[in-house]
Amino acid sequence: MSENDTVVRSLEDLVRRREAGITTSDWERVDALTDEEIDEAIDEDPDTEALTDDWFRRARLVLPGDKEPA
Repeated sequence: MSENDTVVRSLEDLVRRREAGITTSDWERVDALTDEEIDEAIDEDPDTEALTDDWFRRARLVLPGDKEPA
């Protein structure tokens, strides 16, 4: 299967596959990753921002307001 393929499954199919132990995830590879490899993957991902102490200092809590009817 190509990385570009998209597979659509029903909830029932996903439940059946999970109960049968069918997965397309390579959990052995994931379990073998070291903390350093995970950190490196995070650093190389352009869509992520590390949650550093500085990030938490700059963060502010924003609560949603009341919804107005459309």
